[in-house]
Amino acid sequence: MRIFLSFLAVRSAGLVKLTVPFRISEEIRRNTQKHPINTQKHPKQKHPKQKHPKQYAEIPYQKHPFHFVSSCASFNLPFSSAALFLLIIILQASCYTLPPETSNKYPLLRLQEKYSIYLDATWTTKDAAALLKVFEAVSPELLNPQFSSWNISDDALKNGIKIEFKDKSKHVTISRDALPTEESQEIPSPEKRLFHAVVQFITENGTNRSAIKLIMQKRYGIDVPSHAALPPRTKNNTAKGYSDFSNEDLMLIMSVLEEFPQALHKTPQLKYIVRRIDRIDDEDRGISSAMISRGYITFAESIFLRDHYHRHDTRKIIAHEKAHFLWWHVFDHQLKKDWAKLGGWQQDLTSESGWSTTQERSAFVTEYAYTENPDEDMAESIGFYFVYPDRLRSCCPEKYEFIHNRIMLIYGKRWSPSNPM
Repeated sequence: MRIFLSFLAVRSAGLVKLTVPFRISEEIRRNTQKHPINTQKHPKQKHPKQKHPKQYAEIPYQKHPFHFVSSCASFNLPFSSAALFLLIIILQASCYTLPPETSNKYPLLRLQEKYSIYLDATWTTKDAAALLKVFEAVSPELLNPQFSSWNISDDALKNGIKIEFKDKSKHVTISRDALPTEESQEIPSPEKRLFHAVVQFITENGTNRSAIKLIMQKRYGIDVPSHAALPPRTKNNTAKGYSDFSNEDLMLIMSVLEEFPQALHKTPQLKYIVRRIDRIDDEDRGISSAMISRGYITFAESIFLRDHYHRHDTRKIIAHEKAHFLWWHVFDHQLKKDWAKLGGWQQDLTSESGWSTTQERSAFVTEYAYTENPDEDMAESIGFYFVYPDRLRSCCPEKYEFIHNRIMLIYGKRWSPSNPM
């Protein structure tokens, strides 16, 4: 390839010379006009005076610079320098072109170089690229590269990953089910499963609290303060009213927040979360499962104490509360207007919530969504979209399609860039 580009550069330089895209600089032309050269061989001999036309010396190519003129700029360069300059540009560009075999191995080499991750023969280039994409989406300060070897297994693994220590080194097995499949309209972010598995790796199976809190802050913009560090405006800020989130609680919250498109991960107005004790004998006993306030979400402690079967309801509650912040601070007027129209909502001063609907109860996913307002209707529907999608699609197919197309897919396409996940 370089030989071909070199030949092309030389030929291009030859064409430049043939088409004469150079002209004598104005300064040299003026000098030659001032000093015409007499071409007679013996200027000292006297001859009859005859009028001869003045002749001007040709300017030797080697001794005088040419003035290159283009539509962009002009340069005084010797022709040979111009050709060399063109040649260097072409060759320099070719130096950064990786041969196919190196390009195919780039994800593997990058994982080794930056993260000390070594993949075995079970990994394809496509799988390696997906893994690299996830690691690059995580804040660099979270990573403390230590040698680890990775392989893919067809077995189903808890959280999609198994981490073992053998011979003083870390061995990681990824379930093939965790790897992204071909993207489709039905799966806005097929790489999410792999992301959850990598988070397990980075947080040491959810035991590294510093890493967990850092991901919460960097990726979702949410702080997890202790009671002593709670802002003064936090409601009923008393030591007996709050408890710390466990690592497992935070991993669960993080897994739900990740389900939203990345453009919706951070909501600037949502700054922190708190865990409220709702099983004490005081005036606050029996608070709702969760509630939003200015700048934060309060989660009842009891929703994190449910058994594994009922943890799905906990996930729905987390998604529900996040959706409120999106409704109030992210979604535009037209989207909210279209949603209200879809639900038959109209303002009603005689109603306790200030709203009523013209549709039947069967058009809503829960009784709560039916009796409140468009905001609660959407929050409930988004919660079901993530946790019980079949139930939402069964009762309210138009609402399922609205959330999928107008929120998940549209906001999924709005994220670009530097942090692709």
